[in-house]
Amino acid sequence: MSKFSGRRGPKGSHVSVLGLALALAAGAQVAAPAALAQDADSKTDLSTEDNGAVSQLSLGKIVVSTGVDKVAIDTPQSVTTLDQEDIDNAQASTIGDLLEGIPGVSAVGGVSGLGQGFNIRGMGTGVADSDSRILINVDGVSKFFEQYRMGGFFSEPELYKRVEVLRGPSSSTLYGAGALAGVINFQTKDASDFLRGDDHLMVRVKGSGESNADARAGSVIIAGRPTDNLDLLLSLSSRVSDDYTDGNGDVVVPSKAEGDSVLAKARYYVGGDKGHSVWASAENWQNDSYQVYDQAEAFATTPVRRKTVNESYIIGYDNAFDGNDWLDVKAQLAYSNMQVDQTENAGFSPNGVGYNSSYVYKTVQGRLENTSTLTFGPDWNAFVTTGLQTYKQERRNPRYRQDGSYINPGATTHPEGDLTRYSAFIQGEFIWKEKLTIIPGVRVDRVKLESDYLIATQSKPETVENTGVSPKIAVLYSLNDNFNLFGSVSRTVRMPVLDEIYSATGTTSQMANLNLDNEESDNIEIGGALAFSSLFTDRDKLHAKLTVFRNDVDNLIARESGGAYYFRNFGKARFEGVELEAEYATRRFFTRAALSLVDGEDLSRAKAIRLNTVPADELTLNAGYVIPSWNLTLGWRGEFAKEAYKYNATTGAVTDTTDDYNIHSLYAVWKPQGEAVLRGVDVRLSVDNVGDEYFQRHLSSLPAEGRTVKLSVGKTF
Repeated sequence: MSKFSGRRGPKGSHVSVLGLALALAAGAQVAAPAALAQDADSKTDLSTEDNGAVSQLSLGKIVVSTGVDKVAIDTPQSVTTLDQEDIDNAQASTIGDLLEGIPGVSAVGGVSGLGQGFNIRGMGTGVADSDSRILINVDGVSKFFEQYRMGGFFSEPELYKRVEVLRGPSSSTLYGAGALAGVINFQTKDASDFLRGDDHLMVRVKGSGESNADARAGSVIIAGRPTDNLDLLLSLSSRVSDDYTDGNGDVVVPSKAEGDSVLAKARYYVGGDKGHSVWASAENWQNDSYQVYDQAEAFATTPVRRKTVNESYIIGYDNAFDGNDWLDVKAQLAYSNMQVDQTENAGFSPNGVGYNSSYVYKTVQGRLENTSTLTFGPDWNAFVTTGLQTYKQERRNPRYRQDGSYINPGATTHPEGDLTRYSAFIQGEFIWKEKLTIIPGVRVDRVKLESDYLIATQSKPETVENTGVSPKIAVLYSLNDNFNLFGSVSRTVRMPVLDEIYSATGTTSQMANLNLDNEESDNIEIGGALAFSSLFTDRDKLHAKLTVFRNDVDNLIARESGGAYYFRNFGKARFEGVELEAEYATRRFFTRAALSLVDGEDLSRAKAIRLNTVPADELTLNAGYVIPSWNLTLGWRGEFAKEAYKYNATTGAVTDTTDDYNIHSLYAVWKPQGEAVLRGVDVRLSVDNVGDEYFQRHLSSLPAEGRTVKLSVGKTF
């Protein structure tokens, strides 16, 4: 069988949480990785004990977000998977920290937990409150926050066991029109991740600290199985930090990463059938603190008090219908609330920004999908996924004067409104002799936008309705056991959101634009991958994957400066680039490399002008050595970026320069397996930015962190 084959076959408070976690974890001593990665040959997880450094490879990991589970190197698009080991090793304070090193992906805007946005392949900004070209999902629930000069997603890295980043618009078929840049899927932890065999109760505690910013974090996880049919999980975590210092020793404001989170989950297996279950999940992350107003760029440093909440409640139903190849049903209904309450704005004038206000995004989301497994003779197999989705968003912005009296709803640049979307999709995966895979798909979305009040005209605006059709086809062909080629063509439609339709100035100088056209993306990708085993030594592995893409976006929607409308369509933009991932490992040594080269131009002018959302060319390297007798892994990470520029959007003249940089970090992971008291212990120690270099990532508004020492200690009981 081809090495590329690996698809699924037929059927509290800061003090309390931190204190408990640190106290318990400190008594447990320290650890290193037993990273689990899916091997493309065996289709089973390979542990460090059995395979040493080979388990550190990433292109052999299973991808679950592309329709049918498959190995990453066997997927005809660019996708990166972070599993639990990767997340733990990152020792991330923010979600942006977690995504560092993924080719083509950047955190943009601010550096605090409340100020980061995301950019994939040159699309995505840090300060635009209407940038919805990247879809972010948590356990299938869409997250999208739009407040001006705030980040787009607030959460705690400790909540997650898996992150998958699907680059490019092909993922729109399954996840939603508008994923012009790509999709980021987060999966929260489950009780089954910790309970093994006959286990009925498991407790895991973890504490961590960081020298820069005096950062501390702690978490407690309790997983239980009171009966064979019921799994329960409760997770509590807390994080506090000051603003960090950069390589010059200057304090960077704002750069705090704070918050408390709670995750509770339950899953009941009907009749003891692991493929048939009903489940529920409740997640809450919140932060209540004084902070500078502009979290994205620190343009306005006046302090305000904000209480920020990100919460989700989900009920779900899964039924694989064992023995029935036509049915494999998944359904869920979810409520999501992302809200910022902004008060104590004494530094501002008592109007506009000085009002006490709330920015509220409440959604009700439903999803139903089924995957059928089909066989056409001895050579053809197929998986066909069909689905329906509903999405209802209420966007509110109540504002109050200092005396408590209510003001007309919605700021001029943050209008209130409702968005309703109905969607249907179908994707097939047709496989011939495990050599040729053809994946066609199409998605249809119908969107309605409504608003009761428009500030500029003090009237009720018209309802706006749009329809989008997003087709695609992808092909992968295995030349032999070692090489494959792939390519895809997709058209994706992004319909305007509430912000873009109804935003206006306080006067009538710039009006709301009710006639915006849909953005349309035509994307082409080609690439190839290779996989070798036992190439130079017994059981070594070499993987590599190259992707070349071009994405032409018509009717690009952007803010108009000085024109008649607040937003308008701006003709055409082109994004193109190359992504390369390569990795090699023996039983003791491993190395990984990721290269991203992206370019983007505004083609709506007589002379093409480079877009300021394009990241710097970047190379990341990771190398390490595994010492099995000590259960220890030692490693080095390097981040190398080329000098990059910002341009005047009208003339194309260079307006700013970001220097190149070479940043080095060291890390160690220890997981003792001997004495009973040390079992279940893991210790991670790292020194980031060893040289204490001053640098700033090109799409970031603020300097990066200087040298910092991180230590985390966890124990599973």
